[in-house]
Amino acid sequence: MAIRTYGLSGSGMDVDQMVKDLMKARRASYDKVWQQKTQVEWKKKDFNTLYTLTQDFRNKVVFDFRKQSSLQPKAVSSTNDLVVSATANGEAANVTHSLVVKRLAEGVTWTSTGSITAAGKSKDSLVNQFDSVTGTGDAATIAITAGDTLDFTINGKKITLDVTNNTSLNDVVSKINNAGAGVKANYDATLDRFFLYSDKTGDASGIDFTGTTGDNLKFLANNLQLGSDMVSDPAKQSRSGKDALIVLDGVELTQSANEFQISGVSYNLKSVSATSGTDADGNPIYVSTQINVKADIEKTIANVKAFIEDYNTFLSVYNGELREDKYRDFMPLTDAQRADLKDSEITAWEAKAKSGMLRQDPILNQTVNSLRLSFVEPVKGLTGEYRSAVDIGIGTGAYVDSDGKFNAADSKNPGKLYINETTLREALEKDPDAVFKIFGTSGDTVEESGVANRLYSQLNTAMSQIKDEAGLPDAVDTQSNLAKRLTSYSDRLTSMMNSLAATEERYYNQFNAMETALSRLSSQSSWLLQQFSQQ
Repeated sequence: MAIRTYGLSGSGMDVDQMVKDLMKARRASYDKVWQQKTQVEWKKKDFNTLYTLTQDFRNKVVFDFRKQSSLQPKAVSSTNDLVVSATANGEAANVTHSLVVKRLAEGVTWTSTGSITAAGKSKDSLVNQFDSVTGTGDAATIAITAGDTLDFTINGKKITLDVTNNTSLNDVVSKINNAGAGVKANYDATLDRFFLYSDKTGDASGIDFTGTTGDNLKFLANNLQLGSDMVSDPAKQSRSGKDALIVLDGVELTQSANEFQISGVSYNLKSVSATSGTDADGNPIYVSTQINVKADIEKTIANVKAFIEDYNTFLSVYNGELREDKYRDFMPLTDAQRADLKDSEITAWEAKAKSGMLRQDPILNQTVNSLRLSFVEPVKGLTGEYRSAVDIGIGTGAYVDSDGKFNAADSKNPGKLYINETTLREALEKDPDAVFKIFGTSGDTVEESGVANRLYSQLNTAMSQIKDEAGLPDAVDTQSNLAKRLTSYSDRLTSMMNSLAATEERYYNQFNAMETALSRLSSQSSWLLQQFSQQ
């Protein structure tokens, strides 16, 4: 860069200000492009926010509302909750089931038959608790000293415990509980008893010490008082649970647990059914419990109302963006403009400058229109009285008012949904499956799909279009339409900045040259005056 020597001539010109004034027009062009780039950044951010909103609505609201449990909730009653209670999902038929409980499912509980610790012995460690042998033969305990190793097997899982002076029964409990053997252990120091529980019920559950031999088996059988007979009789080394035995709708069945599901109905067995006597063969006659499953109309209506409320809230955001005022005279503020304004003025200005970034955007318009049509158009393939959302009392603002009459529009939130609860209730009373068929039907095409499935598909389309336009939130984006525009603006700004710097340098060089020339002229004038004065 050339050295700027302006001012040497004594011309009195403010060169910096003159250059600044000359650059204003050129900088105005730069600022305009910068403002355009900033507007694109704001628009991209608004799209990203809308993408997140759309994704959340799709995943948290529409996805769940497609489920049968939301569209066909069931009310279930039992004539004897002390025997069995039940719930049902949307797959359950609206019928009454007969149930008899002949036996509950059982697990295995294996408990010490007596106190473990001999009188006068401490329970703080195995070494102190079992420091000597008691009993004889198969009933003899083992003495435990530091350095011993206990090895035993439970349900095929080998458990090893290296004994120290501080090892206690609590360490035995911990080893068993962490062995993954399907067994939980507990030692109650107050009762001085050891407890083992299978963590499941049914014939396949149990506790099996097979594989444990010698002193290790005696430790379990005699030290822990789990039964000395298992030392001499291998059959006594295991115990099994039992399946529940029921009669459901006349068919005898077994279940490994007391809680199970059959044909959409979840049963919770609580006790064996009472008997009313015996038959000719002496078999008990059980009193059956009736499980009534029917459509829960009130729950269905509540679910629909909650969904419509969420939908209207979501729609209002789209409509708000589409109709937000655009203040074209309010452009993004440059640093120079900010310097002349108060903070409150900057905030107010930018609120208007950022307004309307998505006004009348075609992606949003298309999405709102497609969502609206989902509720109006009938589901192709459905027959009968109820084939569209309008048929069951759900209509958009263009057709209904807040009283449920199909004759008014909502200008602030076009497409807003209203429910005529009377019509909806009547539809469900006539056809309990009406809501599910209209909202939950799956189809190969949009026309054949239920409303909720249409919405899900249309929201996917909207998200894809927003992604193409503005990329994904919080992700590096170089390929979306707006990202490419931003890259183009950045390139232009870089080029313009280089041009501005070169132009500014040229102006300064010109003024430097002028100042140098004026300085020389001033020197020559002074010399001539001096010569004239000497004559």
